[in-house]
Amino acid sequence: MDYLKMRVEEAASQQKAERPSWVSDTNASMKAWQYVEELKKEKSLYIKRHQKVTDYLTQKTYQIKGSDVANALSINRASLMNTSSYSPHFKKYLDSVNADLAAAKEARILKAQKAPSRGSIRNSKDELVQTNTELKKRVAELEAQKTEELVHYAFDQLPLPVKRKLGID
Repeated sequence: MDYLKMRVEEAASQQKAERPSWVSDTNASMKAWQYVEELKKEKSLYIKRHQKVTDYLTQKTYQIKGSDVANALSINRASLMNTSSYSPHFKKYLDSVNADLAAAKEARILKAQKAPSRGSIRNSKDELVQTNTELKKRVAELEAQKTEELVHYAFDQLPLPVKRKLGID
């Protein structure tokens, strides 16, 4: 139990250490920043799980709007985004988060387009052809080795008089 308590304390201290300088406990910036961090994780998970272009037809699936943050925290959108002392910093932060999410979305879509789905087949055709060629070579080697062993075994089983007549001994 002590270990878990220690982990929680470490996580809390890391979270406080990682927060930007414009975030303060005295105003709504702390709540807004934390909420954006949670939404960022949610949206990243959505991007990770979806790869089709049609999954991203609406921006709300992968972008965070200031009005959504304001509504969730029961804050006036104008004061959150424009009139408060932290507003320029928050706006810049939200823009950078949205840019990161958009880039992740584009990368995910590109990755999906480069490797089209082939059902349960995980490897590309080129990889399968290469593997098949290597396996055929290996089977041929093993068959030759097995044949050689069988011939040696057959000669070893011959009676001594037959070996002498064949000139093997």
